[in-house]
Amino acid sequence: MAEDFQEAQPHEYLRLFLRDNVRPDNRAITGFRDVRIHCNTVKSALGSAMVCYGNTRVIAGVKGKFATPHIDTPSRGYIVPNLSLPPLCNSKYRPGPPDPRATVMSHKLVEVLSGVLDLEELCISARRAVWALYMDVVCINDDGNVFDAAVLAASAALYNTYLPATHVHEETGFVSVDEEGEGRRIHLQYIPVPVSIAVFEESLLPDPTEFEEDVVSGTLSVCWDDSCKIRNIWNSSGLTDDKLAAALEYSSKRSSVLLSILRRVSSQHQPSSPP
Repeated sequence: MAEDFQEAQPHEYLRLFLRDNVRPDNRAITGFRDVRIHCNTVKSALGSAMVCYGNTRVIAGVKGKFATPHIDTPSRGYIVPNLSLPPLCNSKYRPGPPDPRATVMSHKLVEVLSGVLDLEELCISARRAVWALYMDVVCINDDGNVFDAAVLAASAALYNTYLPATHVHEETGFVSVDEEGEGRRIHLQYIPVPVSIAVFEESLLPDPTEFEEDVVSGTLSVCWDDSCKIRNIWNSSGLTDDKLAAALEYSSKRSSVLLSILRRVSSQHQPSSPP
């Protein structure tokens, strides 16, 4: 009966919960779902992580390949992120070309990660070889707020990425992995931490579920860094200046919590020797 009501009148269904200061999944109105981060989940990757926001699950993995640098930037490497929303994660996504929502999220992910790495640190030999890092971010289960989970998974994967030692053969210019050399952890110039807050009438709903995303009027998504600085912001919330300021303050505090979780989990999963 409740499911029929939810499907037939989703807005009124949500209103009934909010009148009691609770959300359909029994959270407080301003509450977040449990967030879990698991690092080094893909053993074949240079760095990887799985992030869970409630039932939403996203996995990110970093692969590295040797590449020829661009002629205009002979000592800069590459990072190429891609986000996928396969039909496996939710029946609303269909087989075939990438879903438009995945394309939009991929473009936003590129924006978020554009300044995270000093690309010159990916240089192996100027004008000869650099690292090209390919990051695949895949949603395993979509129960809302996939983008936040995707960005946090990408941040955790990069934070735990180690590059193997390399050897350049001077005569041929051939590059190979030095199995006896010591790898190095890549340095992040900052750590992106996302927080999204949906807006339904007068209510702010942080970390919206899939159901809530379908009925809200807009969303404020902010990507903070580990210095509490806003790096990216997407705002379709229509909030007044006062409410926007309150939402930003709230999201800043939440980003600090997520950052502490990321750092704590990462410290527990550091390899004894880089791969």
